[in-house]
Amino acid sequence: MSRYIDINKFHTISITKYILSKIDPKEITIRSLLISYLRLSSSKYKTEEEIVRVCEDLYDFKFEVRGDMHGSYFMIVFKANAIDPKYIHDDTYTLDKIYNLFQDLSTPLIVNHTFDKKTFLTAKKHLKATILKMDKYLDVKASNFAFHTFFLNTLRDFKPMGDIEELDKITIEDLYAYYNKISKDENVTYFLGDFNGKYPYNTIDDISPKLDHNFIDRGRLDKNLYLMPYKSKQMYLRIIYDINVFSGDLKIYPFILLNYFLGASNYSYLFQKIREEYGLCYSISSELYGASGILMIRSEIKKKDLDFVLERIDECISEGIHYMDIDKIKRMITLTHKASYDLEESYLFDELCKDFFPAFYDGTTYIDRINSVTMEDIKDAFLKLKNSRRVIFGFGGDLNER
Repeated sequence: MSRYIDINKFHTISITKYILSKIDPKEITIRSLLISYLRLSSSKYKTEEEIVRVCEDLYDFKFEVRGDMHGSYFMIVFKANAIDPKYIHDDTYTLDKIYNLFQDLSTPLIVNHTFDKKTFLTAKKHLKATILKMDKYLDVKASNFAFHTFFLNTLRDFKPMGDIEELDKITIEDLYAYYNKISKDENVTYFLGDFNGKYPYNTIDDISPKLDHNFIDRGRLDKNLYLMPYKSKQMYLRIIYDINVFSGDLKIYPFILLNYFLGASNYSYLFQKIREEYGLCYSISSELYGASGILMIRSEIKKKDLDFVLERIDECISEGIHYMDIDKIKRMITLTHKASYDLEESYLFDELCKDFFPAFYDGTTYIDRINSVTMEDIKDAFLKLKNSRRVIFGFGGDLNER
């Protein structure tokens, strides 16, 4: 199935193909390895250097392969972006050339009915280096610890880039078989720009809406405080509030405003109180995970201050509503949304949601729903946050403090 979005405001055109499937925690590592392989080579341009060269020669043509999550679904994304030929005085630079290059770059290098061994080993090396690099960031380790514990043995229980031990076990035959498997997954291609439906991209005939994109299941937790020892100067604090309000539920919109006020903006209420007034942390923020039905507060603190910090956070949640300017926050969210909606990705995301995730908000309804939130809705959201189950995760902070 292909989609055409006839819009000329960007002076560029793009072709984006999404291959979508339900997340399987056991497949995260091999999927990451496949993306690494697809980035390094293609059927016609067999090395990364050749890919860079051909893109530069075609008026700085942009091409990427990436992995995106949307709720409990994972997408492999092939994206090409190019200057619209009508703005370039070059008769050899045509839509056909752009389309053909996209086709070439998005088709993997296959040698004797399997993947290329040298590229496979390089892809493995690159992914291993990325996993090891990410594992050095203590804030990442802290968040992984929190998510792994809270969502233990559920669809949400995985490391974003995969696992080193699993990576070492994957053979070239395993990866090629996996590619053949995901090639049969549902997929869609979008043409953004003045294509006039010229290039039919034969994929599936029908798309099945994904109404099960939320992470409903939780791990079996036996306590509300989990500490992971680690020799670091600061404790990386993660607090999960299990609000059980998910994407697709109209009740998510008051929480979007609440989260913006509490810890998602540059000068949030938590930052003003916990950082500036009490001096109890290096940084503090919050994030709303709609597909997971949770709100998470993140901070870096001294381990000895844990109890006092928790008390002050409770105070902020109990009293914050009295300091929340709902109209100001609506204006800020509206301005931010309008700015982001001028990007190509926003248009593509809307189309993707219409095709695959109809319960999810789109750009045309998002601001209307934000502006329809009342102060009573905000009070209900604060009350639900205050009364929801709170699970605390502290990572590190075990070096002697002075």
